[in-house]
Amino acid sequence: MLMYSWMVWVEHAPERYDVSVKLLTGGKIDQIKTEIASRISPSDEVLDIGCGTGSLGIKCIERGARVCGMDISESMLKECRKNLERSGHGDQFTILKDSVTNLKKHFEPASLDVIVSTMVVGELSRHYLEHIFRECHDILKPGGKVLISDEVWPETPVARVLFQIVMGLMWVPQFAILRRAFFPIKDLKGIIAGAGFEIIEKKTWPMSSFQLIEGRKSSV
Repeated sequence: MLMYSWMVWVEHAPERYDVSVKLLTGGKIDQIKTEIASRISPSDEVLDIGCGTGSLGIKCIERGARVCGMDISESMLKECRKNLERSGHGDQFTILKDSVTNLKKHFEPASLDVIVSTMVVGELSRHYLEHIFRECHDILKPGGKVLISDEVWPETPVARVLFQIVMGLMWVPQFAILRRAFFPIKDLKGIIAGAGFEIIEKKTWPMSSFQLIEGRKSSV
């Protein structure tokens, strides 16, 4: 009964999504979004893939960027519009409803400075990720960068065993609250590098499976 109540709670009130994710990640997601935004420069043209409620995009706008937020979920985009109205940043944020697999349908080659994303790519297979990051590479300007954060599989055997235990315990509440399960990515760094990016940094957080990858497109 409690699980069902949580599922209905979020399904009919997407404004609670950010709070739910914050609880499930122990506040790490807010730290990660702030870290990503700190790497944005004024006047950057930024694409937020899987923008959800717009919280990351708004942080980027506060750094002086212009943002296009892309998401397939109308309920999330509805909440995003509300957040933009509350923040007063609607003029700097363009909403695009479509799948992240269709990037080149909407963006010209070499048209963006930065592409950001949090807790999105873990929902996709490696095949789709390779396709998406190749398209990211094409639509970024020379010297442009990706800032991608998601849950990843630990790199050491002991850490992987412990992580599997925690994931087993957390799977039910994650799905109950968010109506989705998180699937940690194997070799996020390698997938991004394989799309042609130079890996600038791989950042991790203590007591967390989250990883932030900064990759840069060659300026030549």
